[in-house]
Amino acid sequence: MRLTLQYGSIRVQLPGQMSDPVAQFSSTLLSLEKQRKSRIYAIVHPDGPYHLCSPDFWGALKRREQFTKVDTLEILIQSPGGHAHVAYRLAKYFRGHCRTLNILVPMSAKSAATLLCLNADTIYMGEFADLGPLDAQLRDELDKGFDFFSPLDEFKSMEFMKEYATGILDYFGHALAERGMSVKQALHEAIAGVVGIMNPLYSHIDPSKVGSYRRALSEGEEYAKRLLESVRHPNAEELAEHLVWDYPAHDFVIDYEEAKTIGLPVLPLPIAQEKMLINSLSGLMKNGIPFLGFANPAIRKKSANAKGSRTRKLPVSVQAAAAGNGANRA
Repeated sequence: MRLTLQYGSIRVQLPGQMSDPVAQFSSTLLSLEKQRKSRIYAIVHPDGPYHLCSPDFWGALKRREQFTKVDTLEILIQSPGGHAHVAYRLAKYFRGHCRTLNILVPMSAKSAATLLCLNADTIYMGEFADLGPLDAQLRDELDKGFDFFSPLDEFKSMEFMKEYATGILDYFGHALAERGMSVKQALHEAIAGVVGIMNPLYSHIDPSKVGSYRRALSEGEEYAKRLLESVRHPNAEELAEHLVWDYPAHDFVIDYEEAKTIGLPVLPLPIAQEKMLINSLSGLMKNGIPFLGFANPAIRKKSANAKGSRTRKLPVSVQAAAAGNGANRA
């Protein structure tokens, strides 16, 4: 017997015994729901082709009836990121179907997954959990091949060249002035020298590409600002700009302390719950199994049936009657 998992256009064939990590993870979700008095919706992307994209949005939409009358909704997320517009739509969808929205991050919610966290009431982070900057990742097969790159690279390069040109101008101006030139003469000669040095460098910049890169970065920045404003964050615009522009690398670690410093509503995930989640997530991650949704319905039904089938003690009068009836039988 084989288990088939469908995630968008990706179909994963697994041996029957591989369903155990899914059952274990579902059981963990049920246990946490009881402890935290909430409904927990999980988005788990193991390493590989999985990321925030259309299947995640349509998966939530197909489960719309399961979101009714939810007081506290918690989104458990383990993801490297994905498409900003999908994260934005999911964030608004989740917020619109509950009174309190929390995010659980036991390990990693990077890039677009960080964007998904920004309209939460509270982000619960594990000890080793990390969020990430919101700089977009693009691909330019013609000029850069098939690897993803950050459009921030272009802007950081121009920022460096601006500082470099200013430094050269300052150096030449002082050097020429010290040789007896007037300030006006020294600046005239220094500017000509700087232009000669910088022109070949700036000639490699394509304005149309810079414009498209700026638009790509603006998308994440605007989504972040709107989500933060929806929960009345006092510094929504500044925080959105910081998450897009101020970190040196796409993989930069925004841990609990950093998240608290920049003003995100973070609290530590209780260590016992963190251990439970990491243990159950490791089974999914090790076997490359994605998970999307609430606890497996079969597990939930089994748990409910087990609870309903517990033996109840009968009243003394009923017990006596039952004993009497039994004694009269042959």
